[in-house]
Amino acid sequence: MNSFGDRIRFTVFGTSHGVAVGCTLDGLPAGFKPDLDAVRFELSRRSPRASSESTSRQEDDEFEILSGLFNGCTDGAPICAVFKNKNADPADYKAGTVRPSHADYTAYVKYSGCNDPRGGGMFSGRMTAPIVFAGALIKQLLACEGISIRSHIANVGGIIDDPFVPTCCSVPELDPFFPLVNSGKKPLFEALFDEVRSCGDSIGGTVECLISGVPVGIGEPFFDSIESVLSHILFSIPGVHGVEFGAGFSLASMRGSEANDAILAGGKTSTNNSGGINGGISNGMPIIFRCVFRPVPSIAAEQDSIDIETGKAVKVRLSGRHDACILPRGCAVIEAAAAIAVYDLFTRGGNAHE
Repeated sequence: MNSFGDRIRFTVFGTSHGVAVGCTLDGLPAGFKPDLDAVRFELSRRSPRASSESTSRQEDDEFEILSGLFNGCTDGAPICAVFKNKNADPADYKAGTVRPSHADYTAYVKYSGCNDPRGGGMFSGRMTAPIVFAGALIKQLLACEGISIRSHIANVGGIIDDPFVPTCCSVPELDPFFPLVNSGKKPLFEALFDEVRSCGDSIGGTVECLISGVPVGIGEPFFDSIESVLSHILFSIPGVHGVEFGAGFSLASMRGSEANDAILAGGKTSTNNSGGINGGISNGMPIIFRCVFRPVPSIAAEQDSIDIETGKAVKVRLSGRHDACILPRGCAVIEAAAAIAVYDLFTRGGNAHE
């Protein structure tokens, strides 16, 4: 459905070109005083901006909190926040046109044509604004526990950033709006985005994320493993088509003698091919994962499709405002989603220790 979580409950609502999108977040401790300016900063990382890769749709992502705060502190009630859609343009979307690789066709069939198709409706990337809002609040709670989350653009079109050091919890400061470990590679990425946009096309890529400070013992075996819970919310992000942990798919070419992480005195490991997780439970090393984003399917190039109302073949050329590459903005969303998942597991407790 539209909710996530066990000890906390996060629900999203609204549509891309409707009146608003928003969320409710239930289960946060009472008496927590969030830094709302920090929340706005995280939202600014997600928002479109004047750059080579970003859409021209300009939403300020200003939110209104309807409940859950009293005198600036959480009051025990669910936090409800809304984001008014001020820059929506339904005229960009022609009735009956099914956009290739969008949810237009599947949603039309599932909801018997009653769905709001404008801008993807409930399936739009606009729905990530509430995810970042909730994640920004929860990042602050995690920071109080010594847990931090950082991501960067790992790979786009064969241009590869330096990876995080998987055994090191200390991460260098990154540009929050264009996060790269090796900032000297930024011109290469920007030139690629310019070239892709000039062709009326888009391109995908990989985001790498590091979660540091998670104590040993967080997570549950089998169905609520750290991998399971993280993957659950990560795959809800529009455009995410793959997730791997630690050495990920490269483990397929390793032998056990290469893949195993030797345990050192104190419980740390010499390598981190497991990505900080054993048996679905945190082992005290940094949790490392990577997400693959597909190319944004909204492109200006002409494509073959059908008219959903007549069933006839048509040519479509999308005129809306779209990203050439979602990754610079997507990093904020990945971090927020990870924060929600980790906090939900963290509040379940367990025999966690340093």
